[in-house]
Amino acid sequence: MGAPDPRSDTLLMVFARAPRLGEVKTRLAPALGDQGALAVYQRLLDRTLTVAAGHPGPARLMLDRDDPALARRAEALGLTVGRQRGADLGERMARALAEGLSQAPRVLLVGCDCPVLDQTYLALADDHLRRRRVVLGASEDGGFVLIGGSDATVWRPDRFNRVRLGGAYALADTLVALNDVALNDLSQDDETGVAVLPPLWDVDHPEDVARARQLGVLP
Repeated sequence: MGAPDPRSDTLLMVFARAPRLGEVKTRLAPALGDQGALAVYQRLLDRTLTVAAGHPGPARLMLDRDDPALARRAEALGLTVGRQRGADLGERMARALAEGLSQAPRVLLVGCDCPVLDQTYLALADDHLRRRRVVLGASEDGGFVLIGGSDATVWRPDRFNRVRLGGAYALADTLVALNDVALNDLSQDDETGVAVLPPLWDVDHPEDVARARQLGVLP
């Protein structure tokens, strides 16, 4: 028997909306139609769940509403299923991180629309989180594809109140919102501060769909 995986106690959460026609990937609908946008979302969600299933620690799908079929799919892959709680996305993320940190020493939270998220990136995030209180995975569009924490006290429900989530200022706003978490240069090896990882990209616009198709992520 080999040595225990040092990352096996980090909880990975996948934030997702239950797939509903006309309610997901709406920015793709003008080009792809509601059905096409839904198909893209479902493909990306399934890929993210597969990545989460390969995470060496516990993994959990966090849904915005009940979806028995999706819950069964996640459970078949070895994930547990939970519900998002809060008035808006920022509050739901903060509550999920705080709740996760009551059960695990570290929590990573990802969305389901990054077609290049993989185990290497998750491992990099986890490694930084062992030395930092917060880790952020940047996105090329100015947002972020991952957020993680190792200190439950950071995640007040109002932490993201002034963050313009879902847009070009999400990462910058979040760094401002975390200003009290003793931001430090990445070269410093301490247990405080925020680490920002190299940027990945999301599928939000038709050109992103084309990019994902070139990689073979989307048909």
